[in-house]
Amino acid sequence: MESIIAFFSNYFTYWPLVCFFSLILSGFNLPISEDVLIVISALISYEDRSLLIPNYIGLYAGIYASDIISYWLGRMIGNGVLKLKLISKSLTPKRVAFISNKLEKHGFLTFIVTRFIPFGMRNVLFMTSGFTKLPFPKFLLFDGIAAIISSTTLYALVLFIGESAKEGFKILGIILFVLIWGILTVLIIKKIVDHKKKKKMEMSAEQNDLEN
Repeated sequence: MESIIAFFSNYFTYWPLVCFFSLILSGFNLPISEDVLIVISALISYEDRSLLIPNYIGLYAGIYASDIISYWLGRMIGNGVLKLKLISKSLTPKRVAFISNKLEKHGFLTFIVTRFIPFGMRNVLFMTSGFTKLPFPKFLLFDGIAAIISSTTLYALVLFIGESAKEGFKILGIILFVLIWGILTVLIIKKIVDHKKKKKMEMSAEQNDLEN
């Protein structure tokens, strides 16, 4: 784990900028994990306390800017100005209806809760906010406060547990590695089974044609 942290801290002299621009890309719905960047930044800051504030500023600025990008993408899709398959797939009618309902009922609380849910739910919230035309000043206020709460909580937590976080990160890496290979194996098996089923159906259809 030390070698990984050393790599990031030594070869990315401007790590806060790396975080900022990486998070900007995530605003366009690219699979860049906000949580992973926060954990790595906190671990680097744990080793070098002089980076404590610069790393957090880079993170928060990137998170906030990324959320704003997602909001306006949702707004443009809602207005029919923009049509992107990759982004439109995230805004399924079911998701939009669910988030819209939660925003209407709970407002700011929806932002607080969703910011602690990874795996793309945050971007769905931000794009849905734009799609349903949540007033932009209200979005800025809700998201700005929610982003401070969620990012500071995770950043401070990793700093607090220090050495234990490194071990936890290592274990998480092993779990993710096993999980990814497990998913790939299942997908490959499913594809083989589907292919065999398709071939069997084609052969059956051909046989029926010959008989007729």
